[in-house]
Amino acid sequence: MPFVRVQPGDTDAIRTLTDLYNAARQVDDPDSPPAIAELVAADVEFGWDMHPATHYLYNSPEDADPIGALAVDMPIYDNRQVVWAEITVHPGHRRHGHGTVIMNEVLRVAKEAGRTIIWVGTASDDPGAIAFTEKFGFRYASHDARRRQQLTDVDQEELGRLYEEAREAARGYRLERLTPPMPDEVLAELIEVTAAINDAPTGDLTWEEEVFNLERLRDIETARLKRGDSMYRVVARHKETGEAGGHTWVFWNPLQPTLAGQGDTAVARTHRGHRLGLLLKIDMMRWLADEQPQLEMIETWNNADNTHMIKVNEAIGYRLSRVFNMYELKLEGAPSTQSHDRATQPAAS
Repeated sequence: MPFVRVQPGDTDAIRTLTDLYNAARQVDDPDSPPAIAELVAADVEFGWDMHPATHYLYNSPEDADPIGALAVDMPIYDNRQVVWAEITVHPGHRRHGHGTVIMNEVLRVAKEAGRTIIWVGTASDDPGAIAFTEKFGFRYASHDARRRQQLTDVDQEELGRLYEEAREAARGYRLERLTPPMPDEVLAELIEVTAAINDAPTGDLTWEEEVFNLERLRDIETARLKRGDSMYRVVARHKETGEAGGHTWVFWNPLQPTLAGQGDTAVARTHRGHRLGLLLKIDMMRWLADEQPQLEMIETWNNADNTHMIKVNEAIGYRLSRVFNMYELKLEGAPSTQSHDRATQPAAS
């Protein structure tokens, strides 16, 4: 069979998958850090929230070793009509029809699962990948921007000024720093705040709002811990009511000691207008400086139309790295209506 599923714990298959990713990244995204086998293994076993994508190696009859890979993710809490697909072909074996074979497998898997919408991503400046995607009938639907904060380049004086401005605007709030495992009652308080991420724009993707509950928040936390990550969360709590009004969280892994990743930053609708997003993110930077002084860079992703959070990020030193497009294909039986751009006030990341 040309597709062989990568099973958790299969060190040989995971090493092959890692090597494929790194060969492709050198050509497709040379600014990205190299894939690390241990973290690829964690993705295969745990994913983002203990419901990982299914990973396959692709074997061509003409080649002894796998020359491609496929990852298929099917959401379970929401958007159950969707398949996310990631296709990788080794640069030395491209333009021989292998990508077409893998894409046809995506179509087969989606139809077999009863899913009616497929999403794939490409770099916005990669005409070859865009042409390949459009050949199958995919249409452009949205775009995401990757930004990076080089901590040595941050203007600390300006950061201090912004922090004081935000603290004054948010004087009715106090900040709490939290690390897992967190009690159920604390996670339950964060459900509404986490769900505020649904107000971030999604372009023209056919998209249902994400569903958050205690189980999902616990699974996200558990997945990070099983990966070996440290997880840092700052919560803004309203002094008068005790309500959690906003949060931000960051993850860090010792296998990449100089790099951290930004999770969600969101502010509940009833608590907006107090510069909580800015306050939370700067407090996180100060916390990480104490906890991980060797840290050099934090990476964040936003919808490229999320002007509110992009303005916050750029004010504290994030700079654009690259833009990636999201393409959508509707199969027979897919919903006929499109989602609309959502309010940009409390954005992701």
